Amino acid sequence: MIKNERQYRITKAQIEKFSAALQVLSTQAQEDQTIHPLLKKAEKESLSSQLTELIAETREYEALQAGQRVVLELNSLEELPQALIKARIAAGLTQKDLAERLGLKEQQIQRYENTEYSSVSLARLIELSHALGIQIQEEILLPQSSSTELFKRLKQVGIDQELVLSRFLLTPSINTSQNGESESNLLVQATTSLKRIFGWSFADLFGTQPLTLNPSALGTAYFKVNANANEQRLSVYTVYAHFLALLTLEAVPNLPKRSIPTHPDKVRDEIISTYGELSLRNALKYVWSLGIPVLPLQDSGAFHGAFWRVDGRNVIVLKQKTRSSDRWLLDLVHELWHAAQEPELAERTVIEEGDIAQDRRDSEEERKATKFGEHIQLFGRQKELAAMCASEAGKSIERLKKVVQKVAIRENVSVGALANYMAYRLSLEGVDWWGAAANLQLEETNPWEIARDIFLENVNLGTLNEVDKAILIRALSND
Repeated sequence: MIKNERQYRITKAQIEKFSAALQVLSTQAQEDQTIHPLLKKAEKESLSSQLTELIAETREYEALQAGQRVVLELNSLEELPQALIKARIAAGLTQKDLAERLGLKEQQIQRYENTEYSSVSLARLIELSHALGIQIQEEILLPQSSSTELFKRLKQVGIDQELVLSRFLLTPSINTSQNGESESNLLVQATTSLKRIFGWSFADLFGTQPLTLNPSALGTAYFKVNANANEQRLSVYTVYAHFLALLTLEAVPNLPKRSIPTHPDKVRDEIISTYGELSLRNALKYVWSLGIPVLPLQDSGAFHGAFWRVDGRNVIVLKQKTRSSDRWLLDLVHELWHAAQEPELAERTVIEEGDIAQDRRDSEEERKATKFGEHIQLFGRQKELAAMCASEAGKSIERLKKVVQKVAIRENVSVGALANYMAYRLSLEGVDWWGAAANLQLEETNPWEIARDIFLENVNLGTLNEVDKAILIRALSND
């Protein structure tokens, strides 16, 4: 890590040198055909990795200096030395300033920090924390604690073991067998994430009182969910997704904000005129260009889509297991409609759970959001196209599948989008055609990967502390 201004200047100079070296390497790679492609790739990746690390260090130093960090998370006492250095930088103190507060020479503080306080007594560490004006709260995990006990308590509040192991372990390669160091690491990592996401202390997690969720994290939520949905799991996952949404906003501090069009024709026309065609990838780029980050998740159950506005900043969360790009596109523009509503409100939340026709009949906002998305996908011709399908299929549901394909191809619209629209129309009449519609979806690409890659291109993970960064990366992992 960067500890002082001199190291900061040196690191900035190194970044310039590495950037220049990468540029030269790219030029040479194109001109020199004698070097094996794999060697070119390995050398370029090595330089890129070092450059990325240097940039991350400078951003962390700049964030500390700017006062963007008010809490430093510790996973163990071993991280205390670096936390003290970061606290000094965040307090706006030079090594000389801290030395003067302690009645020491500047060189002594330099030696302390160069060795990360390896030879410093506990009394001196306490004196340092007082000089920096910081508070240290450290909880101790007793040996009697077990993952079995933890998973049992979490299940009671709606968090299953699979979610913990796939999303809440900071280094998921941990051997989950319940013995020795692996068991201890599992507990420390899981409880660290749970504390950060849900606000539960170690005492809460291993105590006797029932765990409770903090409803304030959800804001004023309008749940549009199946009556048979597991409300407990939905609430838990919503708190988790809300935390990820906040991290996303933190990771895009300088994302430009534009007004959101409320007419579907304008949205579709702007996507096509800017990016060439209407597709999930281009729609995602467009939504990001409006200043709305889109976080893609792919866990099972809970909700399918969510929208939050926090302090006037919008964020969309999409969560689907389907590989249908048309379905992802529909959900995206559906949530975009929600984001455009009541722009005068600083806080707003909409959370919904899939294709529930009754909910869409009962909610005026939901009906409008659905029509908005369908209008964009089918170029405003949805009723006309549905009439064609109905006419050519007659009263035969069995013939409808082939008819939808035929009409979509002839009229130059997406087969998947038209199939989804027909399924929705039929669901209003009590007919379940969603299975047939699912079979008509194009699945050549993985829409979640498209959304994830665009997400990673736009966020700056260097703005997050190490624990939050690990939690967000786990949420984006392909498990």
